Amino acid sequence: MLTAFLKSELENSGLKLTPKESGREGVDFKIGDTELFLQSLDLDTIDRSAKIVKKDLGELRDNLFIILVLIIEEEPRMVYIIPSKDLSQSESNIFLNNDVSLMPSLSNWEIRISVHTIPELVKYSIENMVDKLKT
Repeated sequence: MLTAFLKSELENSGLKLTPKESGREGVDFKIGDTELFLQSLDLDTIDRSAKIVKKDLGELRDNLFIILVLIIEEEPRMVYIIPSKDLSQSESNIFLNNDVSLMPSLSNWEIRISVHTIPELVKYSIENMVDKLKT
């Protein structure tokens, strides 16, 4: 259901989503040479953040994007397309870098969703990011 929703949303914006071709870590789908890591966040639960294990995502790079799908009332409702390099923004209210020096396998990037961060997150909506994926 999540993948079908994502494909439909991207196709409505003129983008064709293809499954990953290899076992490369941190990639679920591709659009041309752009690599996409899919992350969902169920807002019906208490948890208001998505944590992506750093070793699962791999190195942050220009052609890697995080596709964040928000689930509300058990249905995927919103899609945000986040350049992976933006996760390292130190001034962000949305992104947190959680380094665990004693257990590096627990280190993660966190994406926080709240009433305060939604206005900032809007810049990553499909409408605002489609041109970056077409290049």
